[in-house]
Amino acid sequence: MSNKVLLIGGSGLVGKAIAAALQKDYQVISTAGHHEPENGHCLPVENPERLLEILEQENPDIVISSIRGNFQAQIYFHAELAHWLAGKDKRLLYVSTVNVFDGDLSRPRTEKDSPSPESDYGIFKRDCETMLGESLGNQLIIFRPSTVWDFDCPRVYQLKSHSCSEELHHTHSGIMVNVTYAKQIGTYAKYVLDNNLRGVFHIGTTDTVDYFTFEKMICEALDIKPPKFDVKETRPAVIQAVISARKDIPDDLQMTVEQVLTALKQQKWH
Repeated sequence: MSNKVLLIGGSGLVGKAIAAALQKDYQVISTAGHHEPENGHCLPVENPERLLEILEQENPDIVISSIRGNFQAQIYFHAELAHWLAGKDKRLLYVSTVNVFDGDLSRPRTEKDSPSPESDYGIFKRDCETMLGESLGNQLIIFRPSTVWDFDCPRVYQLKSHSCSEELHHTHSGIMVNVTYAKQIGTYAKYVLDNNLRGVFHIGTTDTVDYFTFEKMICEALDIKPPKFDVKETRPAVIQAVISARKDIPDDLQMTVEQVLTALKQQKWH
């Protein structure tokens, strides 16, 4: 029988991509914060007691957390999750973020670098990573994607909305980023779980691009009339990118900026 996966936050952009990649070979049970998914559970981050009920009921082999919400509530939620998982023959895949490095934007970061956050979001994610690592050790898998894009993601929706409304679209120039295609996170998840890999994984394009430039490229690729851009320039330029130094991820899982744009164009026509 296939491994059972409890996907916490399965209705979000990343959660949907992971569910789509795993559904053929894994038994995926999804949760959502404000509704009950088909064959799944409603699980608000503020209700860790319900989390424990679901864990006992489903007894998953793997838990994937892509949940959002209040930072303090998430810390307590994940502490309860880690306590339940600790010492069992089970794994946790925790979706973190590039922002754990936002306190030092001097160069791209690999899995070998220690987090150095400055923002509240980055500090929260770093603290959650640390707490989970201390509780779970080798049971823990951490994904750190860069900015995530998909044809119908919030960032594209905002570009389209501002294009139609002629509202100013605030953006940044001078920030070199790499980007992550949502489907790529699902592909990574399946490969990592299939091959029983552990540790930290950075997921993003192998090259970087100026953020404002990329938004203009998105508009061209998806036939969006460019909105009125309000550009905040960062000088000298900084780099907010996570790249992989791991040798156990095959080349065909990697993507370039151009390949992400091509994938988004293909989505547009399907």
